[in-house]
Amino acid sequence: MGAESIPLQRPADAAASASAALASVAGPLAESAPVAIYHADAAGNITYTNPAYRRTFALAPEQSLNDWAQGVHPADRARMEQAWADFTLQPRPVRFEYRTQGADGTIRFFAEQVVAAVGVAGFVGTITDITDLITTQAALQQTHKHLVDASRQAGMTEVATSVLHNVGNVLNSVNVSAALLCDRINQSRVTGLGRVAALLQEQGEELGSFITTDERGKRLPGYLAQLAAQLTADRDATLTELASLMQNVEHIKEIVRMQQSYAKLCGVTETVAIADLVEDSLRMNSVAFACQGVALVREFADVPPITVDKNRALQILVNLVKNAKHACDDSQRSDKRVTLRISRCPLGVSIVVTDNGVGIPAQNMTRIFSHGFTTRKNGHGFGLHSGALAARELGGSLAAASDGPGCGAVFTLQLPLTPPKASP
Repeated sequence: MGAESIPLQRPADAAASASAALASVAGPLAESAPVAIYHADAAGNITYTNPAYRRTFALAPEQSLNDWAQGVHPADRARMEQAWADFTLQPRPVRFEYRTQGADGTIRFFAEQVVAAVGVAGFVGTITDITDLITTQAALQQTHKHLVDASRQAGMTEVATSVLHNVGNVLNSVNVSAALLCDRINQSRVTGLGRVAALLQEQGEELGSFITTDERGKRLPGYLAQLAAQLTADRDATLTELASLMQNVEHIKEIVRMQQSYAKLCGVTETVAIADLVEDSLRMNSVAFACQGVALVREFADVPPITVDKNRALQILVNLVKNAKHACDDSQRSDKRVTLRISRCPLGVSIVVTDNGVGIPAQNMTRIFSHGFTTRKNGHGFGLHSGALAARELGGSLAAASDGPGCGAVFTLQLPLTPPKASP
């Protein structure tokens, strides 16, 4: 190899006696070592390879001194030539990673470490097959991607479930309003007005004397006054119920509109006020809180806005708020209460959801974030697991605390002010 361009094909111009001498120095250790070992002279020419080296590259002894570089993957060859040239000019412990390509196209990955030889001129190197390691790492990365995707889908399912539950509760109110309106119309005394009109028409030209002399006619003014008052009351009640109906329909539209806006922002990072994000999570659960008589307490400190994937953050918060509501429902206590607290923390901002519900047994504290773990009859165990994954993905954390059954629970979500930098 020349200093300007040292090819990886290392000619075996060293004397056979040099190889034999090195083998005698290396002794049985190198010959029996499970890793590939080689020696190169100061010019970079290979003078010795051990049996493991020759097995690794399926080379005969004489080929191992000449043809090793032919197996290096074409895409890695130039890089390796330059790296080897730099090493021979300035010898220092170095590590290379590269691929080889067999005659049948099989790709394998290797890690090579080279140091200056001790007691012998030149360099000593070892080569380790890391194909299994690289394959495992790739599989782990793919598994992690699947887990992240699954947690995202699970989180979206949690939000969708909350939206549907909330819409369902509002629809119940809509149905009640519609039923009341139907009953009020069916029971309306407007038919009495029709009978009065028919009676008056029957009198024809005698209408004046009918009203002044006939007992039925004399009662008509009072009856009409009462009927007018009743119809006015019915009208007012109907308008009130219609206003409630319209309000509930608008509430449904708002919930759906909010969900659609977040769905469009899936994966999009933007700067938001954390209080607005918390309020959105509460709106998606508002009807359920009102129906179950759960009091909401807000303790929001002034904190800086955060830059975050709004959809992911909302998924976590919706699930925490919903779980707190369920915990209060299950407690059967009369003073059900959920407190949401926003404050600064060393990481950035902290959102704490505290309930005075059923609490968490000590034996469950280590399992509540595990996939599939749930204590609810109809639960699926995705919510907290996906929430913990999402929090880590956002560069934050999700933690839980409880003093035990009947003592409520505290869930703390911490998020950075800016998203973490993606790994290279």
